[in-house]
Amino acid sequence: MNQVAVWWIKRDARLADNGAVHEAARNEAFVLPVFCEEPSIRSAGDSSSMHAHAQWQAVSALQDELRRRGGDLHWATSEAVEAFERLHRIAPFQRLVSHEEIGNAATYQRDRAVAAWCRARSVEYVEVPQSSVKRGGVNRDRFQVLWKSRIEGAEPLPEIAVRQSPELLVLGCRPTTPSWPAAATNWQVVTEVAGQRTLRDFLDRRGLWYRGGISSPNTADSRLSVHLAWGTLSVRQVWYATQQRLSHLRADAPEGSDRWTKSLEAFTSRLHWRDHFTQRLESEPDLEFRSIHPAYRNVPYGDDPALLEAWCTGRTGVPLVDAVMRCLAATGFVNFRMRAMVVSYACHALHLSWQAIHPHLAGVFRDYDPGIHLSQLQMQAGVVGWNPIRVYNPTKQLADWDAAGRFTKRWVPELRDVPAERLLNLEAEPVPGYRPPVVPFVERTKEMKDWLYAIRQSQDPTMTAAVYARHGSRKPQRSAPARPKRLPKRDLQLRLFE
Repeated sequence: MNQVAVWWIKRDARLADNGAVHEAARNEAFVLPVFCEEPSIRSAGDSSSMHAHAQWQAVSALQDELRRRGGDLHWATSEAVEAFERLHRIAPFQRLVSHEEIGNAATYQRDRAVAAWCRARSVEYVEVPQSSVKRGGVNRDRFQVLWKSRIEGAEPLPEIAVRQSPELLVLGCRPTTPSWPAAATNWQVVTEVAGQRTLRDFLDRRGLWYRGGISSPNTADSRLSVHLAWGTLSVRQVWYATQQRLSHLRADAPEGSDRWTKSLEAFTSRLHWRDHFTQRLESEPDLEFRSIHPAYRNVPYGDDPALLEAWCTGRTGVPLVDAVMRCLAATGFVNFRMRAMVVSYACHALHLSWQAIHPHLAGVFRDYDPGIHLSQLQMQAGVVGWNPIRVYNPTKQLADWDAAGRFTKRWVPELRDVPAERLLNLEAEPVPGYRPPVVPFVERTKEMKDWLYAIRQSQDPTMTAAVYARHGSRKPQRSAPARPKRLPKRDLQLRLFE
């Protein structure tokens, strides 16, 4: 039998632009695709049935495609090390190849355990990067170099024929389809085919209004985040397709191309920032558990369980907050501004720590990606140290982005018959059947801002400069300023989820 290489499928259930597939197939090796449905990952605090369904959907579609081509994949329902040990006894393989996952502490420890198992069995373990993020961290001034070499510097890899041994095809299997929640019919489809279709629809139609039109919960956005999160599309595929579209727009210069160009250029910058924030988690794994800035690790949050429950279930008495939380629970998606608003409200008005709200929010994000999610949580909570402390007023956000109440009334049926203008003043005019606000917004947010600003005023400026130098955003060759007041004031409230 030819050499056998296992392609360990994680968040990369696709055949196009997949470096792990190319590496596994090197030297004409037989490739055995393996997916491990791991109990420890499924039961982690930031996991949910919405995530399990997304990955199940993506891997099932990949398996169907492999079967259509005469192949198959092995689906194990056990921890990765246990699955590889069983497989190795049946069909000794020489190489194990996967993409270099940048996840949370649970997936990192899992990867370390697999690497140790490979060393003990003399199996070569190869991890292939699928983004510009560097394992172990990178000097921020060199981040652009990795982006240019890995994303801008090479076209997406083509699909290749995956050679599979007839003797090993008998290992192919798929567990019985789980019983998913009824709400699953509302969740965005996560497959490689759906990802390509969504990308083309965005670049050909919906992307026209990306710039300036994605703050409202009622308007369209890219809807590519879920495919990037679960790997049914790669960042390089999306970047390259966007550049091709921009090139055609600039060459043809049709009517409206200026808006198209500006929208797609804005979208391209978000792709870059996506890797920037993921690199932050890779460079500072404790970001999952502690504020990135040491001075903000003892903010006096209340973490009242009753307020946390009200926020999670969308029963705070604040119309837009409740609408967003209920929409997330049902669909797994809202745009970035709405996400930022509910985090701001939780931390600044309800005095809930970002650590307390993290598990629930992660679980209701269909596009949950730890690197982006954790960085954004801390930014919206105001504990990064150099970004402006922003408090989103839900009433103002309602007036600005859902003035007619279309989104709010859809998700909060108790308010369906309430005139839109009255939604802006429910404290003065309560609605029977809809609870009043659980906390006074102005007083509570002022109290939290006072705490945060007191920390900012008392902190050691050299500490802030050091944290910024390690994790902050800046142009190449630009050094970090010495004092907080001179740090860049650029708006980092980027719409990375859209």
